[in-house]
Amino acid sequence: MIAPPIPRNEQQRLQDLFETELLDTPKESEFDDIVKLASQICNMPISLITLVDSNRQWFKAKVGLDSDETSREVSFCGHAILQDQLFEIQDALDDERFFDNPLVIEDPSIRFYAGFPLITNAGFRLGTLCVIDRMPRKLTEEQIFALKVLSENVIKIAELRQKNKHLNHMAETHKKMTSILAHDVRSPMVSIKGIIDYKKAGLFVEEEAEEMMDIALEQLSNTLQMVDDVVDWGQSQLKYYEVQKEIVNLREVVNTIFGYEALKARIKNNELLNHVDDVQLLTDKNAITFIIRNLVSNANKFTENGEIRVSAVKRPNHIDIYIEDTGAGMADEISSKLFTNATVSTNGTKNEKGNGLGLLLVNEYINKLNGSISVESAIGAGSRFTIKLTEIEL
Repeated sequence: MIAPPIPRNEQQRLQDLFETELLDTPKESEFDDIVKLASQICNMPISLITLVDSNRQWFKAKVGLDSDETSREVSFCGHAILQDQLFEIQDALDDERFFDNPLVIEDPSIRFYAGFPLITNAGFRLGTLCVIDRMPRKLTEEQIFALKVLSENVIKIAELRQKNKHLNHMAETHKKMTSILAHDVRSPMVSIKGIIDYKKAGLFVEEEAEEMMDIALEQLSNTLQMVDDVVDWGQSQLKYYEVQKEIVNLREVVNTIFGYEALKARIKNNELLNHVDDVQLLTDKNAITFIIRNLVSNANKFTENGEIRVSAVKRPNHIDIYIEDTGAGMADEISSKLFTNATVSTNGTKNEKGNGLGLLLVNEYINKLNGSISVESAIGAGSRFTIKLTEIEL
């Protein structure tokens, strides 16, 4: 017996397979009907829709077979997914790859096998639509054509489901974004407009006017941050975010972020402290910038007349990044839900509003970087966020 070779694009192939969400799912009439029709057209006792996983072949639909899966090592389909067209074995006993295969010399006693690979639009072969007999056979041209058409329909059904699911997800994302923009953005903009109208009408004394303009500036900054978070979250939902790694100087990233946050920190009389050495790591610059910027902005939201500090420690196999503040802190019931519930949001020290999307997206980006995040906090004692990134170089 010769075990089937592993395709060169195996990891991408498996990713495409997992995204179909067909593995280990219940029976479905659409696929059951296809194998029944394949069995009838080809006059074969066994017909299968197989999905080739990392170490097994699993049957999404079947006729004439009791088992739900077999080892990939002994599978005929493992060989078939290496082909572009029909893979036909007219007599397994005459083929050096299969003559002593357990599926041949034991139940189900395969002698004939013919399978078309299930090829996605991206070009990955997920499994097969195959027919099997216990005696030597040969398919006719008409049967080959019919089997090809049926195999293409398996993929069409699977990919149509994916598209429908994606469209539904887009609709829900659009609805969520519209709701946030309508409520959480409109309200502060109305307040800002009111402050400007009052100032133009001369209804503030000079000291009041200066104070109100500071408030308007702060609200505008918070609103812009909220819009950025909503847009970033929406983009992450509408497409698969692909990590783009490059060598990043972490200290320079923090300095850039502090430049963006300087005005908001000044309004709240907070000091921004960059304690990061010249650490370089291989990571996605946009993702790590978003993560740290969001956490620094959040620290400023809950800190007044205090400090916000970013530091990093390089370990043997990873790097720890810390974002600490001397602010209001959080109770355990709040901190435990920060990265699992998008609706968790608390007003800041100046009653700044939030929507929780920023921290949700922080967690999504950290997962993309194969990292982790944790928080230590206590009411009145500030908060400390720890980011652990395991994939680093230099």
